[in-house]
Amino acid sequence: MTIRASEQGQSREPAEPRRSGNQLVFADLTDYPVMAQALDNQWLPAGLAESRQRASAVPGPSPEIVSAAAAEFRRSLVNSGTLVVNRAYLLNNEALYTSYLPTADPLERGAFAGLLNSRALVPYLFTEREATVDFAWGYDRQVHTAWSRMLSEEADPALVRFDWEDGHNEQKTGHVANWFSQQLSVLKRLAPAELGKNLGIGEAQAKAMRDGILRDLYFWAGEQDNDNPITRQAVYRSFLCRPGTEPHENLLLDGPHIVPMKQLIDLLYNLGIPKASGLMALTPPDSPPRSTLQELRQEERPRDEDPEALGQLLRGLIADDLHRAVDGPNSYAGLGLADVVRLRREEEWRAYIDALASFVDGSFAHGRLPSPEEFAAGTREVARRHARMLRAARKTSRSADGFRREIATVLVLESAGIALEVVAGQTPSVPEAALALLVATAGPLTVRLQFRDRGGAGGLGRGLSHSVTFPALRLGNLKKDWDTILRVLGVETTQTGRIPVEAGLLADRQTD
Repeated sequence: MTIRASEQGQSREPAEPRRSGNQLVFADLTDYPVMAQALDNQWLPAGLAESRQRASAVPGPSPEIVSAAAAEFRRSLVNSGTLVVNRAYLLNNEALYTSYLPTADPLERGAFAGLLNSRALVPYLFTEREATVDFAWGYDRQVHTAWSRMLSEEADPALVRFDWEDGHNEQKTGHVANWFSQQLSVLKRLAPAELGKNLGIGEAQAKAMRDGILRDLYFWAGEQDNDNPITRQAVYRSFLCRPGTEPHENLLLDGPHIVPMKQLIDLLYNLGIPKASGLMALTPPDSPPRSTLQELRQEERPRDEDPEALGQLLRGLIADDLHRAVDGPNSYAGLGLADVVRLRREEEWRAYIDALASFVDGSFAHGRLPSPEEFAAGTREVARRHARMLRAARKTSRSADGFRREIATVLVLESAGIALEVVAGQTPSVPEAALALLVATAGPLTVRLQFRDRGGAGGLGRGLSHSVTFPALRLGNLKKDWDTILRVLGVETTQTGRIPVEAGLLADRQTD
């Protein structure tokens, strides 16, 4: 039987829709692409969030909130090759749209247009196909006019969607919305000790929060329409906003659990697109980290037979910790967009981004995990390139006020009650009395890599400090193997006569 050409065409898979040169999908973004939570118009810095609960608070973001978000915009541009921003945020976040209003500094406006034209800044479209179409919800018409004028006269940005075939795109955006809806019911299962630590509220309050407002959220979510996803707006109106106010006004209910719950909801909401697209999700250093959601819990993490999914999860968690370690809040507050554009032209900035991509993307590719040696080498290279990039930034910037962080990388070895810290440029030491307790038996060795903020309050070990713990190693002979470790590291022994107590306390010092 002869098959006619028309029948052959019908038997094939549907062809991918033809795209114009500026219509991208996420796989087209190859220069270390990220999405930053702080560009969400609902983001509130931790230090300013409680002010939105005061009776005297006025609707809308305060100048301090806008300034903090603008600083995060610059930090995100420095720490990414491509910064993907939800188009909605470009139109309703004052920290972003002030850069392209007619009243903007011409240098800043030109820099913003340049970032769009160079694809350093790429708008994400949810279901719309054009960057200038109207939204269904309310927004400032003058801002929309300024945005449309910039795109018609000065900028021709690339635009990214999950898919440019509307049916396929609807499926993928639907998965993101459903994931948010489903995860709302999981929040009450978060371990209180870790939850309290990441939210800065203590374990007792975390337990009360879990048994109170998060439990109420669980039952409320179960009562919603199963055929429609739950929106963040609905959660805000039911649990966080003052009666009679709208979410965009940022006026919060009183109560000790309101701000921590808002931080959880916002973190969850802003993780949906990065998880589905494979982009890095950057959390602001003074907001809860991604690890707050405890995605590595046994019931939540990918199955062991899916190593690639597990590798992608670990990649995202470690990348978030790494970014939070090398830069702090307001790290680039003193820079303008024109300064950032100049910095991005420097060889040192490119070497830093390439080091990030090599470690974060290369070390976790195809389901593999880096060895402890690879991990240490990769993070060390990122820290080294970051330091060089900052030096270059000081030379190219009109202001040096934005560079305030000095991060120390510390290797912590812990076993049999001994916690040894190895800090670059310092000679490590260990109490002689502790070595006397070692016996010729087997035992575990815990290896932890810490990023410590020298510039935070209190100096080394405080401020913006984070750590990553590797899987425990096994020592065949504690006494012999520790002797070898100390000899290789050139460790001095001190005759203090003190025997260490509370094993692990030193290794956790960054949580002070």
